[in-house]
Amino acid sequence: MSWFFRNCRVNKFWLTLGVLAAAALGGIFLLKLPPLANAMDGPEFCGICHVMEPQVDSYLHSAHRDAARCGDCHLPHGLVKGSFYKAYTGTRDAAAVLLKTYPATISISAHGKEVVQENCLRCHGDMAAVIGDTKRGGGLYCFECHRQTPHLK
Repeated sequence: MSWFFRNCRVNKFWLTLGVLAAAALGGIFLLKLPPLANAMDGPEFCGICHVMEPQVDSYLHSAHRDAARCGDCHLPHGLVKGSFYKAYTGTRDAAAVLLKTYPATISISAHGKEVVQENCLRCHGDMAAVIGDTKRGGGLYCFECHRQTPHLK
């Protein structure tokens, strides 16, 4: 115990230095986050896994290819919420591909459906103002009628 007290000043120095280094690295990461996030948000990245090839191919032949990237529809908007969701789903999907436990037919989760619906309404708010939220009151998700947009089914 006496060794700790004798070297306490040294331990505080290294602890402080470690915290400052971690903060600096975190700051650099946050400054680089938008380009990194954008690079991991489109068909070039999402199509790396062969199981996503049909979805990427249909997206590339849709009208949405000129207006939206994969994350614009499939991720919640907002840096924190979107980053956590992207990290979770990306890790889950990567593990499924690596472990070969992915389903034969790719389908969207219940939470994913809510995210996509929210993003339909966010981008197409002018139409939604006239029509309303199609899902409200037990109705259908937008993409249930617009199944061909942007993924051919």
